[in-house]
Amino acid sequence: MKFQNKKRVNKKSLSIARTIHIYVSMALLLFMLFFAFTGITLNHPKWFDSDINKNDFIELPIPEYLLPTQPSNTNWQQASGHWLKSQWGVEFNQIEFGEDEVIVVHKGPGTYKNITLDLLDNIAIVDNQNYGVIAVLNDLHKGRNSGLAWRLILDISSVLIILFSLTGAYLLLPQTRKLKKSVFYMLLVSSGCVLVYITLVP
Repeated sequence: MKFQNKKRVNKKSLSIARTIHIYVSMALLLFMLFFAFTGITLNHPKWFDSDINKNDFIELPIPEYLLPTQPSNTNWQQASGHWLKSQWGVEFNQIEFGEDEVIVVHKGPGTYKNITLDLLDNIAIVDNQNYGVIAVLNDLHKGRNSGLAWRLILDISSVLIILFSLTGAYLLLPQTRKLKKSVFYMLLVSSGCVLVYITLVP
């Protein structure tokens, strides 16, 4: 396998690659540390279960301006939706209206909230579960229940990490000896991972 000679690599392109590599690496430093840490927490959930599943259960009366309840009435639905949003931050499209109850299921990173408006007894029943800081971080790592904005951050960060990796490899091109060693280690580690997958992964 022949590697490019140092003189054949454009110096200006190397300078651009070096600038991109440095600034992207610093911009993503904390984010990559976050991914590395949550990779461990996802792989070993039993190590971080001290604050799992904190549950709060409350009941409170439906406000008087929503009485009598009219679950089939559009204006009443809008008013009850506004109250639910002001109290618990839920969106109208999360609400399910029935004859005897109104149900809202709201999921966020590391959290789960179930709100039921009992229209027979005119009370709101709130079951709020918080699975802890580690669960929040794990869900953010996976982009689960984290919304469109966070998923866009994950996509952009992934593109930048690819750019960081490719510019790092490009900077090795004029350094023939280091490039040969780097390619050797890349093939060695990649082959080892493939071998583990083939032979040890169920």
